[in-house]
Amino acid sequence: MATTPTKKYPKSAISQLSYNCRRKIYRAQMVALYLSSDLSERDLCSPPLWLPFILTCIRDDIKDIDSELISLGLFDEAMGKKRRK
Repeated sequence: MATTPTKKYPKSAISQLSYNCRRKIYRAQMVALYLSSDLSERDLCSPPLWLPFILTCIRDDIKDIDSELISLGLFDEAMGKKRRK
């Protein structure tokens, strides 16, 4: 999940997202952009058959991102917990 500290990349005092998490954020952005342009050109009476699958993929990516943010302690204050050190 979070970046593993090494000699080359020591642990930062600031929590950082993993590469995988950043990739999922970018993928969700691009899929949402494609969906908005594609669905605006379609007849809404017949939604595409692939739409539920795409929305499930976006949901899974957001769920993974949320889990990583929680594990890094970035939501502690908002959730009423003491900040981790």
